[in-house]
Amino acid sequence: MLSFCPHCGQTIGGAEQIEGKMLMCRECGKPIGIVATPPKKVMIDETEELLRQGSVARCAVCNKVVELKAGALVPHYAEGQKEICRGSGKPVKPAEPAKVASQDLRPSMNRDVIKVVLCKQAAEPGIEELLLEYLDKADRVRLQIETLRDILGPTFRMQEYPRRLGKPGLAIWGNTSAVVVAKKHEHGGYQPMTDAEIATVLDDIRNNRSMFRCDGPPPPA
Repeated sequence: MLSFCPHCGQTIGGAEQIEGKMLMCRECGKPIGIVATPPKKVMIDETEELLRQGSVARCAVCNKVVELKAGALVPHYAEGQKEICRGSGKPVKPAEPAKVASQDLRPSMNRDVIKVVLCKQAAEPGIEELLLEYLDKADRVRLQIETLRDILGPTFRMQEYPRRLGKPGLAIWGNTSAVVVAKKHEHGGYQPMTDAEIATVLDDIRNNRSMFRCDGPPPPA
C-alpha cells in the first residue's frame, strides 16, 4: 500500500487504493503509482507439516496422529475409548519420500543424422556422419556447435562458401588446420545435405583446395 504522495507529500488513505490500478493524488493530481497486489498467504496444514518432519505419526490401530518419542508412539487413547490404544509404544518407521518414477525420455528426443564434409590439411576430404539428439529444439544450434568443437577444437569460425563456386546455401566452419562444410540452416546452425550436394562439395575441395585452406602442410603433432 502507498502511504503518501511523492510529489506533494499528501497522505494517502487506504480506501482509495485499488489493487492493480493507477493511483492519482487527489491533492496535486499527479500519478503516484500502481497499487501492488499483496502476496497471497500460503496456508500450511500443521498436521501434515509435523508428519513430514517426523515428530508425529499416524497410529495404525486407531488412525490418530500421535507424538513420537524415540521412534515409538507415545501412550494415547483412541477417540471415544477409555483404554490406552494397543498402538501405544509401537515403533514407527519414518515416512519415506515418494519415489518419482524415472521417465525414459528417449522416445521424445529429436534425432538428426547430418552428413558433413571434413577436410584436414594435406589430407583427402571425407564424409562425417553426425548423430545429434536433443529434447528441446532450442538446444539444436548449441548442440551442433558443440559437435563442431569435438571435430575442429575449441576455436573456429564460420565463413561463406567460395562465391565463385556458386553454392550460396552452403557454409564453411573451420580454422587453420581443418574445415567442415555443411548446408546452412535458416534458423542458425546446419542441416543435412543431399548425396548430390556432398558429391559436388567433394569435387570442389579436390579441385580448389586453396579456397578451403586444405592445401597447406599438416599441423605439427
